[in-house]
Amino acid sequence: MSVAFSVTKWDEEPIDKSKTDFPVNRVQAEYELEGELQGKAWVEYLLYYLESNKEDGHLATARITGFLHFEGEYKGKTGTFTAAEKGIFDKGSLDFPGMIIKSTGELQGLTGSYQYDFVGENSKLILDFKDNE
Repeated sequence: MSVAFSVTKWDEEPIDKSKTDFPVNRVQAEYELEGELQGKAWVEYLLYYLESNKEDGHLATARITGFLHFEGEYKGKTGTFTAAEKGIFDKGSLDFPGMIIKSTGELQGLTGSYQYDFVGENSKLILDFKDNE
């Protein structure tokens, strides 16, 4: 199953501008999700740039690790989940799976993973969730 999402905030800053040999950026972002998974997600990422392209960030290559915290509804049930994400962004292609590590509320017991999918202007999460009630 897939759900659409849009990036509503993306704040990216170097951890230390004086350390050019340590090209790590911190990102704080927010996503709005629509579909069977509906709500808002807050993310914290660390990006290590292997190859940078200042003119077009979509042509960069970076290792990424982070956490996503979701609040909203999944299939009509209200709650939250936190997921760990780890992967690589390589010149517009993203291999960055997320795995649920904790869920609460009516979503308690929800486990599984997801993958990002970008086609043109459309951003989606491909869900592989299991409700283990």
